[in-house]
Amino acid sequence: MDRTEELFNKLLDEHPPELVLGALDEMSRMNREELVALDKLCEVINRAEAAEIEKAKEHQPD
Repeated sequence: MDRTEELFNKLLDEHPPELVLGALDEMSRMNREELVALDKLCEVINRAEAAEIEKAKEHQPD
């Protein structure tokens, strides 16, 4: 199984198939610059989520 298939299967495990397929359909219409911008946005969101998780862990009693 290649990385693309692995990621696709992970998306399907975590989200409704209609949502995943709809997002892929929209992405197929984007040009390269739009896809690069979307990638950067996803990176920012992922970093923010990771920071929130770390912050929550710090506030949990041991």
